[in-house]
Amino acid sequence: MRPKGTKLLAAGIGFMLIGVLLLSVPIYEELKYQRELKALEDALTLISMEADPSASGEVMEDALASQHTSLAAGSLDGIMELEIPAIELKQYVLPETTEENLKIALTQLKEDQTPGQGNFTIAGHRGYRNDRHFSNLPEVQNGDDLLLHTGDATYVYQVTSAKVIPPNQVEVLDDLEGKTEITLITCTRDGKKRIAVKGELVDTRPRPPSRSVSLTSS
Repeated sequence: MRPKGTKLLAAGIGFMLIGVLLLSVPIYEELKYQRELKALEDALTLISMEADPSASGEVMEDALASQHTSLAAGSLDGIMELEIPAIELKQYVLPETTEENLKIALTQLKEDQTPGQGNFTIAGHRGYRNDRHFSNLPEVQNGDDLLLHTGDATYVYQVTSAKVIPPNQVEVLDDLEGKTEITLITCTRDGKKRIAVKGELVDTRPRPPSRSVSLTSS
């Protein structure tokens, strides 16, 4: 039979190892996020270099591959930016909702959406950090601006509602006749329900060139 002290030592070492493992998971996820972020921003920089005809195709693929990212160059087509000044959010919106895309950005929920038409839907994770993705989405209030930036225009929506809904209430994403809306969707902290923020289009403005964007809040 092992001495009591030996058992306690073994148990202590075991708990220490578990602690190290639990700490390493968020650290690994953060490093992976930063790597994905840099790859995406490098590729977007190449796209913006209009004078350089090589800033597309294979060059974009190389920029992504050089960072060992899970993103494909096709993910960069039709990229937009969502800005919510009230919660200091400014993040890319990728055109397709996939597990990998959701890890580093917001995503469009429906295919073939057009800003300023119908109900433009965007999804995002809550994120484990307070300044990332839709972590602070529940803080928006009626009347707050939601700015959707495309390549040449900014679509200004104003929040009309923010509700907690069941996960099967998918009709919140439907187009409504006579309405031009935006719907932002994320999960509650426990993952059991959804938070849906809706806004209505109030203005469309030309977008200044060379606007800087970020995957994290400003």
